[in-house]
Order: sequence, then C-alpha cells, then structure tokens
Amino acid sequence: MSLFAYEALDAKGRRKKGEVEADNERLARQNLKTQQFIVRKLTLVEQNKQKKGEHQASQRLKSAETVNFLQQLSTLIDSGMPLVEALSSIAEGMENARACRVVGSIRQLVLEGQSLADALRTHQFDDVICNMVAAGEETGQLDAVASRLSELLERRQELNQEMLSATLYPAIILMFGVVVMLFLLAVVVPQIVSVFERAGGDLPTLTLVVIAASEFLRNHGLLLTLVTASSVFSYLAAMRRESLRYQRDLWLLKIPVLSALLLKTNISRYARTLGMLLEGGVPALVAMQIAQQSVTLLPMRQGLLQAREMLREGASLADGLKAAGNVPVLALRMIAVGEQSGTLAAMLIRVADNYDKESSRNIKRLLTIIEPLLVMGMAVGVGTLAMAILLPIVEMNQLVN
Repeated sequence: MSLFAYEALDAKGRRKKGEVEADNERLARQNLKTQQFIVRKLTLVEQNKQKKGEHQASQRLKSAETVNFLQQLSTLIDSGMPLVEALSSIAEGMENARACRVVGSIRQLVLEGQSLADALRTHQFDDVICNMVAAGEETGQLDAVASRLSELLERRQELNQEMLSATLYPAIILMFGVVVMLFLLAVVVPQIVSVFERAGGDLPTLTLVVIAASEFLRNHGLLLTLVTASSVFSYLAAMRRESLRYQRDLWLLKIPVLSALLLKTNISRYARTLGMLLEGGVPALVAMQIAQQSVTLLPMRQGLLQAREMLREGASLADGLKAAGNVPVLALRMIAVGEQSGTLAAMLIRVADNYDKESSRNIKRLLTIIEPLLVMGMAVGVGTLAMAILLPIVEMNQLVN
C-alpha cells in the first residue's frame, strides 16, 4: 500500500491538505471522492527511507515545541480523535516547516506499524518522554500521560528561565564593567600619559600602577585574548571527561550557598521525573534509572545509582537515598511517609514542588546580593582609574599655583 499526498477542496470549498493510503492512484482518488473532496493535486510520497528517513530522524523538536506537541496530543486524544488523525492535525498546526516535518515523520512511522514511543525515540525525544508514552500506550492512558509530560516540561522550562534571568543581568553588568575598564586602560590612559610625560615630574604610585597595566594590556592584549580563548576551549574539552566533571562537581558542592541551590534543583528534577514515571505505570527500577539521568551532579547521580541497587536488593527508596547522601532530611522523611501510605508518586511530586519554590526563593535572594556587589565593584574599578588620572592633574595645578 502506497501513501499519497493530496490537495483538495471539501464540500464547502475550503482547501484541504493531507495524506491518504491506497494501493494505487485511482483508488486514492476514489477514497477522496467518497469523502466529498475535489482533488486538485495528488502525488506519491517518496518511500525511500535510506536517505530521507535518516535526515528526518536527525531532526527533533525544540523544548517549547515539544511542550506544545504534548499538550495538543493530550487534548486531541482525550476528545476521542484517533492517534494518526491527531498527529496529522498537530503537524498542520506547527508554526514552522521543520517541526511540521518532524511530526509528519512521527505520523508516518505510526502508520507503518511502530508504536508512538518508538517513533519518538527515532526522533531523539527524551528517554523520560518515550518511556512514559510507552507506559501510557500499554495502559490506555496516553492522554493523561501526555498531559503530565507537558506539565513536567513546562516546570523545567520555568526553572531554567528563572536560572537564566538570575544569571543574565549580573553577567551583563559584569561584562559592561570589564568593557569600560578595558576601554579606559587601552584608549584613555595612554592619551593622558603623553600629557604627563611632557609635563614632567614624579607621578603618584597609583597612577604608575595604572600606566603599567595599560602598557601591559596594549603590548600583550592579543596574547591575553589567545590565552583566554584557549583556556575556555580547554575547559570545555576537559569537561567531556567524566572523571574531570566529577571532580568539578565535588568542588562545586563545597561552595556553601551554591551547593545548597544545586542540590535542591537536582533533587527537584529527580523527584518530579521519578514521580511522573511511577504515576505513568513505569516499574520502579526502570523509573529510577531514567530519573537519575535528569541529575546533573555526577556525585549525586552515582549515589542514586547505589540507591537503585539497594532497592533491587529489597531496601526502601528512603533508605537507599539516605545511604546515597546529598539528599536533604526533609525530602527523605516525605518519601518515607509516601512509601508507608502508598502515595509515593504523589509525595515525590510534592517534594519537587517544595524544592522548586525554595530554589526560586534562593535564586532571588542571591540575585539581590550579587547585583549591588557587582555595581559596587564596577564603581570601585572605574573610580580607581579616575583617581589615578586626576591625582597628577591636581598635583600639576598645585605646582602651577
């Protein structure tokens, strides 16, 4: 059976686009005619998967597009629309051609007999999404699973936006301050130095230090740029090695304020992902293996791996997480209560909600501290340069007088 793409007019004269399966073009036209469509264009969809399929499989949806896809999928399936028709409607509603092609390719894979979860894996969707969709297909609750997944991804996006907004403003202030300092040292100071040299006399120590820094920047500016760029690239290359990332994470966990924020953020991700997977019917051991992938701190991920092995041997989740370390006491108590009351999934999501709120508050507090410190540091730096320039001028005026 072949797949044909069509352009047609319906009974009300509205333009329609879509795809229809038939053994040949004549049967495809008859099928569309029975639906009261007036066919304007009918073409055979290319079936060569070796070249086209590999290209489509390499394409994926962005985070916002994935949330939109899951929300629409949940709504359409909940309204009783078949999966293939729902995917076709979602593809038509996508904002750009790339996203439309991805959803269309997913629909094609489903038409060919693959499950929706396997089709999503082909397009490199997150393991959490694929496993929850697979559980939803097995239990017949795909609409509820898609709704919970969209909520999970939305919460992740909100937290990422908060982190971005918290770091973006201080980064802009810091960058602006550095640019101003470099401009003063490289452009303004050399012009004033020439005036001081013609005037003669001894210069203040602060001015001599600034002049030395300016000369070093002008003479070795290119070298400093190359060293800085090579340091950044070396760091990025080093972070590809897991052992070095592990040591970096250990060092980050020793910083008092930052370590608490990182731990709460990772516990929130882990608890929410695990709770969603358990609600979706995924087995506990499989759910823990998937959920630990959302943890960015390698020492914490290694501890969660040990907790999973303890759960396999018969221990409770709370005991395993306690032995793993790096898990707050409050979270352990809430998880233990959830296990005893049989509401572990709901309690994990509640833990995630609590730590999301705490992380948001901590980010705002940290931001209120960092912003004035950066402004103060920039003011001190610019003021020091201004003082180094003004002191010789004041001394020259005193000599003239």
